[in-house]
Amino acid sequence: MPNDLNLHLPQRQNPFGVAVIFFKNLRIALNVFISIVFVQLGSRLDFFSLSLYGIAGIIALFFLVLSYYQYRKFFFYIQEEKFVLEKGVFKRDKMTIPFDRIQAVNLSQNIIQQMLGVTALKVDTAGSKFKEMEIPALDKSYARALQKRLLELKKESGGEEEQEDKEEILSELNEAILEDQGLGPEPLLRLGLGDLLRVGLTENHLRSGLILFAVVNGYIWQFEEYILKPFENYIDSTADRILTYGLVLVPISVLLFFVIATLFSLIQTVLRFFQLRFYANEKGVRMTSGLLKKAEYHIPVNKIQYIKWGSNPLRKLIGYKTITVKQAGSEAAADRRSLQIPGAKEAQLQTVLDFFFEERKKEHYREAQAHWLLASQLSFFISFLPVSGLLIGGFWYPIIWYAIPVVTACIVFFSFKYYQSVHLRWNKDILVLSKGFVYPRSYIIKFYKVQNVSLKQSFLQKRRGLAHLIFHSAAGDLNMPHMPYVVARELYDYILYRVESSDESWM
Repeated sequence: MPNDLNLHLPQRQNPFGVAVIFFKNLRIALNVFISIVFVQLGSRLDFFSLSLYGIAGIIALFFLVLSYYQYRKFFFYIQEEKFVLEKGVFKRDKMTIPFDRIQAVNLSQNIIQQMLGVTALKVDTAGSKFKEMEIPALDKSYARALQKRLLELKKESGGEEEQEDKEEILSELNEAILEDQGLGPEPLLRLGLGDLLRVGLTENHLRSGLILFAVVNGYIWQFEEYILKPFENYIDSTADRILTYGLVLVPISVLLFFVIATLFSLIQTVLRFFQLRFYANEKGVRMTSGLLKKAEYHIPVNKIQYIKWGSNPLRKLIGYKTITVKQAGSEAAADRRSLQIPGAKEAQLQTVLDFFFEERKKEHYREAQAHWLLASQLSFFISFLPVSGLLIGGFWYPIIWYAIPVVTACIVFFSFKYYQSVHLRWNKDILVLSKGFVYPRSYIIKFYKVQNVSLKQSFLQKRRGLAHLIFHSAAGDLNMPHMPYVVARELYDYILYRVESSDESWM
C-alpha cells in the first residue's frame, strides 16, 4: 500500500468535501425555505421582519456551518481487518465493513464533484440491500489508490477462489487507471449522443410521466393547505365553470402530459448514459457513463450470472435492444448491481453474447415450446375482470355489451401471440429462454451458474403431461411454463447432474 494513504490513521476527505456536502444538504434547505414561505403566505406570519432574501440567507448560513462540521466529523480508516467510516454531528454513526464482506468499490462524480475535481468512492457489501458506504470527496488519484488498496485487502482476506476473483477485479481496475491516463483499451460497445436520443424517444414514456408526476405531486401536497388557502373563495365560486373547462381541456392535458413525459425520458437517458463505454475481457466487465453524474461499475466474470436482452414496440422499430448483465446478489440488490446498456444494435448484441458465451455456436440445440394451455389460461384470467365489468355495465348501458367481443378478441390474440413466443433452447452447456410478444425478452445462462432447479406440476398439467421448470440462480429465478413433462424431467436431471459434477465456480 502506498505510504501516503496512511489508512491506519483516521483520514479526512478533500477540503472541497465541505462544498459537496453543502450541495447535498441543499435539498433539505430548499424544503425548509419553501415551508417557511408557504407558512408566511398562508398565515401572514412575520419572521422578525426579515425579507425572503434574509430568510434564505439565514438558512443557507446554517446549512453551510452544518456542512463544515459534517466534513470535520467525517473520518475513514482501517482497523484490524475492517474498513471503518465515522460521521455525524448531532448523532455519531460508525460503519464497519470487514474486508471479506466488500462486494465492490466504485467511483462516481456528480456535476458538483466534476466542477471541484473530486470523486466519490462507494463501498458495496455482499448481499446488502442498503445504500453503500460512501466517501463523497476524494482526489481522483487518491480515490483510485484507495479503491485498489481495499480490493487488495479483500483479496488477501479471502480463500483461493476469492483471490482469483479479486485478481479479475484488479485487472479491470488497472485498465481503468490506464483509461484515466488516456491509455486504456477500446470498449467492446459504446453509445453516442445520437444513440441516446433514439433510446430516449423509445423509452416507456407513461412510466416516466408517472414518476415525474409523483415527484412533483409529492412536493405540492406537502404544502397543500398553504397553496390552496388563498384560492378557496375563487374555487368555490367557479367550481362549475372549472369542471366544464376541465372536461374540454382533458385531451390537451393528456397531450401535454406525454410531451413532458417524452422530454423527461430524453433528459433522463442522456444524463444517465452519456458517453457510455462498455469494456469486457476474460476477467469481467466494466462500464462508465453519466453526464451530471459520472459512474463506473465493475463485475468480475465469476459474478456474472446471466445476460438478459429485450426490447419494446418503439425500440423494435429502430432495431435497438436493451442488454442487462445480471450480477450475483440478494434479490433486493440484484437490479442495483446489474449493468444495463439501454440501446444496442443486433450486431453489438451478438458481439457481447459471442464474447461471454462461445458455447452457443458449438453445439446442436434442443428446443421446447410452451403448450397452448398457456394461451387458454392467460385469456381466461386476463379477460375475467374487464369482461365482467362490461357485462355489469351493460345492464345500465346495453351498448357496452357490443364492446365485449372486441375486448375478448384482443385479449385472446395477445395471449396466443405470447404463448407462441415462449420457448426454451439448450445445448450441453447453456440454455436460452425467450418470452414476450409486445415486450420480447431473452435470457442466456450457463448450466453451472444454475444453483438449483425445480420441477412443478399442477393438476391440469398432470392430466396433459406438462410441467413448469424453474431455474434458480444467484441473480434471480427464470421459469419455463407448460413444457412437455418428459422433456422437462430429462432437462431437470441433466441440470442437476451438471450442477453437482461441475468444478467451475458460480461465484
